Amino acid sequence: MHVTHPLIKPETIEARIYQQLVVASALKQNTLCVLGTGLGKTAIAALTIAGILSKRNGKVLIIAPSRPLVDQHFKSMNQFLNIDSEKIVILNGKISPKKREAMWESGKIFIATPQVAENDIISKILKPSQFSLLIADEAHHTTGNHSYTFVANKFKKKSHVLGLTASPGSNIDRIFEICGNLGIEHVEIKTEEDPDVSPYVAKVKMRPKRVELPEEFEVNLNLLKNALKDRLRDLKENRVIHSITVNKSELLGLNKKIMAMDDNIKYEMLRISSEAVKLEHAIEMLETQGKSTFLNYYQKLLTQNTKSAKEITNDPRFIQAVKNLNELDIEHPKYEKMLEIVKEILKENEKIVIFAQYRDTVQKIVDLLSENEIEAIMFVGQSNKDGKGMSQKEQAKAIEKFKNEANVLVSTSVSEEGIDISSVNYVLFYEPVPSEIRMIQRRGRAARGEGGQVIVLIAQKTRDEGYYRAGLAKEKNMKNILKNMQATLNKKLKELNEENEEESEKTENKDHYMDLRSVVSSKTSDKLEENKPTKLDKKSKSGLPNKATIIVDSRERHIGRYLSEKAEVEFKTLEIGDYILSDRVAVERKTAEDFENSIIDKRLFNQVMDLKKYERPLIIIEGNEFVRIHENAIRGMMFSIMIDYQIPIMFSRDIEDTADILVKLAEREQIKEKREIAIRYGKRPMSLKERQKFLVEGLPDVGPVMAENLLDNFNSVENIFTASEKELTSVDGVGPITAKKIREVVTKKYRE
Repeated sequence: MHVTHPLIKPETIEARIYQQLVVASALKQNTLCVLGTGLGKTAIAALTIAGILSKRNGKVLIIAPSRPLVDQHFKSMNQFLNIDSEKIVILNGKISPKKREAMWESGKIFIATPQVAENDIISKILKPSQFSLLIADEAHHTTGNHSYTFVANKFKKKSHVLGLTASPGSNIDRIFEICGNLGIEHVEIKTEEDPDVSPYVAKVKMRPKRVELPEEFEVNLNLLKNALKDRLRDLKENRVIHSITVNKSELLGLNKKIMAMDDNIKYEMLRISSEAVKLEHAIEMLETQGKSTFLNYYQKLLTQNTKSAKEITNDPRFIQAVKNLNELDIEHPKYEKMLEIVKEILKENEKIVIFAQYRDTVQKIVDLLSENEIEAIMFVGQSNKDGKGMSQKEQAKAIEKFKNEANVLVSTSVSEEGIDISSVNYVLFYEPVPSEIRMIQRRGRAARGEGGQVIVLIAQKTRDEGYYRAGLAKEKNMKNILKNMQATLNKKLKELNEENEEESEKTENKDHYMDLRSVVSSKTSDKLEENKPTKLDKKSKSGLPNKATIIVDSRERHIGRYLSEKAEVEFKTLEIGDYILSDRVAVERKTAEDFENSIIDKRLFNQVMDLKKYERPLIIIEGNEFVRIHENAIRGMMFSIMIDYQIPIMFSRDIEDTADILVKLAEREQIKEKREIAIRYGKRPMSLKERQKFLVEGLPDVGPVMAENLLDNFNSVENIFTASEKELTSVDGVGPITAKKIREVVTKKYRE
């Protein structure tokens, strides 16, 4: 029996009572639906869309956390909804804002990632007041500072909201946070035990498979553990930790405590803490992943220009462990066990999805299977900062190939959420995960067929054991919460919503606003918003703009949400700076950590030189906790920027404070000073002095200060180039070695 509805295509959605009950609630009030993987959350979304659109006019936005999942929703909505396919629209960041603006106007059902929706809300090309329904798939992301939260907050008072998730988490406070951010008024929880759900549930068995680490691994793990213990003892002796029995997450949380310590010990403790974190991670790599992944991590440490990385890679015990492992011709026993299991499954002509946490491990598994003449499809996330990864097209191609040709898919966490990869009866975890959300999502890959098995590889007497127990315990806790708390959740939500309504009424009375949802149409609402008075209205009568415009580099989109309330925001790819405030003011924003990193990797001076192409450049540093470089070196760099390059530096407390500074500066430039906003591309013509200084700075070991000293002393570039070593060393800051290098560059024949 199938659902019959004018907006649902015939014979496409099976009539299931539990789905219809959820939809009935969703049509009455903002609802969070908690439903296991494979039980038809997409069908619930389609039925809710049909119900809403049959009662009222408006548009629908579906947000999903990844592009493959967005594509999947697009296909599903075209499959289920009896709506003109041209009105069902995918929007992504590759489409220009101008085209997206036209698409938002012409479409009816929109599917996008929350980041795209956020950007377009900020740019004011997406107008939440035009929408009747927001569907947040994988709604457990609606916490903290996530784009889900931003989008939900803009929609929840203007449209209906449906949240969908298989696993909201085991923390009741987190569930309330999700509900609060989405404006949820009612929670519908359907578990496998519910009588109306159980007939449709695919039974999945969890089968842990334990392997024993080889003695050779144990020897090298002991070397690494001893190196870690030394660091932990130092931290304990200095009262940073109470016991040397700590885990990685506890170590990662030490920085705030250390920053409150005296300067004479603070930086040393930060370094030791960083070393402990890196050693803890190295041990985890060897214990749970294998030799290859550990050695790849070692190679990454060698490329890190930090004291903590150098201290570790120079530790004799770490060096010995690397040497021993390089000479070993054995890998982690998980690989052999995994190969054995895959071969058995393929004999049954079944498909299997293998999950591994790290891309290095995924690659190793694919290579091993290939060596054994087993075709395995790799599925990883999009390119990261190392340039590794798969494009959206490659991901789609991989999924299609797995469905139609191959029987093995090897994936990182990117395929955990929602993606209908294929109906499989076997899933293998290369390692257990301590997160109940991820465990449920991974296991859900085996719940789409008639039921299957989840095989978890566990290295005995390692953190694998703890992670496995933690994941199971958290999942059990979450199920207990969901089972016992639906009534409590809904009662509490009712109380919270009543409190919020009272507060909202007070605010509305104070500000002379009305509930636009029930009184006026979306067009009238837009008109009221346009005519809403602002502090700058008096100035607008004289022909000046209501708000300043800030051009934001597209890589700095996260700040847009803080700017959009007070300024017009345009996103563009900028060659110079992060924000353009006028034809003469460009701003480079850096967190304290990024400021340090840009000194270490030598990006900073290039960025500073580029900023000089604007007449009035500015650097804003967010925060003041510098942990990798001594504060004397930080101050020296700041003095150089401010004095040698004449670029002022401002400090801000946080991202909101930065946004406030940018708005005030933009208003001063554009509204008070009446300056236009303009982007500079390419090189600004250098003055003669700048060209001379530029040439001299090209000499070995010569920076801005030394270049200035040389030019002051010799008066011309020619005199510097013809000066002897002895004459060069007479200049302040130029030693014999630098003088020799300069003479060598100037005199050495090019072809020698």
